[in-house]
Amino acid sequence: MSLRIFAGAATIVVTAWVSAAPLHAQSGVALLANANYTRPVRWTFGGTMVLSLNFDKQENKGIVVGGSVGVNGMKVSGGLAGLSTDGDKDVRAVVTRTWTDPRGASANSTYLGGEVGFGLLWRVSVGYAKRVVGPSTADDHIVTWGLGVDVPAWFHQRARGTGGTHTASSAREGLPWHPPAD
Repeated sequence: MSLRIFAGAATIVVTAWVSAAPLHAQSGVALLANANYTRPVRWTFGGTMVLSLNFDKQENKGIVVGGSVGVNGMKVSGGLAGLSTDGDKDVRAVVTRTWTDPRGASANSTYLGGEVGFGLLWRVSVGYAKRVVGPSTADDHIVTWGLGVDVPAWFHQRARGTGGTHTASSAREGLPWHPPAD
């Protein structure tokens, strides 16, 4: 499957999912800084943006996009997230570019795959990736995994139709996907 076909299919799924969200809901955007140890790129640092379309419900849904970079490679991901007080779950499409000395993968290669993750201020993930570009010095198919922390950096909530907003500038004012009551 080519990257173009995969990106097109992902766009259709995300667009259909987002358009089904209720129009009366409260929307919000959260930015998180993160540090992770992952296979294959080892230590990485980056950021994640979560766009939720229904903060007013107990079980929220949102779109998640993120990226991270480290000495041994970089990773970009996007997908869907289920956000709750019990823990956040997500499913992401992932593009990983390795540089020197990746863990269990070919160096200077690009991998395309997916992962599922779970956590609340921390994140554990597991996934699958296939090498699509680069020299073959290790397996073409790899199991990926990661363990890291997500630190809320910024939050903005807007109630649709009312013009009201709530902004939390730090994690002390509440988790980004569970804003304090006004």
